[in-house]
Amino acid sequence: MSSTPMVKIERAGETFTLFASAARATAVANSAGTAVQFNGERQKFALLLDHTASGAVAGDTLDVYVDFSFDNVTWFNAVHFTQLAGDAAANKEFAFLDSANPGTATISVTSNAASGAVRPAIFGAYIRGRYTLVDAGAHGQTMTFSLTGYAL
Repeated sequence: MSSTPMVKIERAGETFTLFASAARATAVANSAGTAVQFNGERQKFALLLDHTASGAVAGDTLDVYVDFSFDNVTWFNAVHFTQLAGDAAANKEFAFLDSANPGTATISVTSNAASGAVRPAIFGAYIRGRYTLVDAGAHGQTMTFSLTGYAL
């Protein structure tokens, strides 16, 4: 088990924060946030990526992910929000995960989902946000965003 601190969500119908709104510096690979434990009682998740500002240039990129884990050690990617360019306008993007939509085939989780893709049937006892910022030209710019959720 990981020693990463985590937040526990004890009942359905609560909001949770995977990343609070903040300016984040470029050239960060796979920065994982604090895990949230929800004990398997939730069957649906609404997730909101709120990108409020870009201080970067067109060649820079931001990828934001939502991952699940059974044990807080091995993580599986469930959501890959649409990749944002460094000069992207402020926007909000929503993803919905629903355990009632299990799919009809196995899902390879050895790599991240494609940009803008949701794997709606991936669940576990823990959830976390993760992001990668790529600085294409050593600009040292920032992107400001938050990632919040609502457990049903």
